[in-house]
Amino acid sequence: MLFTLSKTEDEHRLLVNVLGRKWEFTFTTLVTFGGAFFASFPLFYSTSFGGAYWVWMTILFCFTMQAVSYEFQSKPGNVYGTTTYRILLFLNGLLGTFLIGVAIATFFTGSDFAVNKGNITNQLAPVISQWQNPWHGLETLLNLRNLALGLAVFFLARTQALLYFILSYLFCYLISYSVCYFT
Repeated sequence: MLFTLSKTEDEHRLLVNVLGRKWEFTFTTLVTFGGAFFASFPLFYSTSFGGAYWVWMTILFCFTMQAVSYEFQSKPGNVYGTTTYRILLFLNGLLGTFLIGVAIATFFTGSDFAVNKGNITNQLAPVISQWQNPWHGLETLLNLRNLALGLAVFFLARTQALLYFILSYLFCYLISYSVCYFT
């Protein structure tokens, strides 16, 4: 939406600066969610997060690229150029939100692995969950229910972003109006 909402370079820079301060929340939310989930249900955590391994790795990569893009796109001496970082922000907005929905959907639809708690006492092979196919979580992208929740999260994130932009705009307008009115 950064490319469609902003018409000039100044508008684009303003939108990026408004969002740039908020990128830490994505990391904090993911880490808090994972930590609380692990503390509550360690066996379910290990098998569920392992059930969408490649999806979660792609999400983490997208979030890292988001952080790098916000931090370095307007730094002096930027060797990659602003366009590269804007493309990375676009990919994060597209892939990151969609894949979070797909990964969360696996909590409801399951993944193709087997759990054997009896292996926990086995000293030679204490592995309690094993894959039943060689895809290691990529099969989640073939499930229509997972894709539907991924699209739902994607469009909900866009709606939330639009509401945030509207609220930020109204707040700035009211502040500037009150400053002009009272001076």
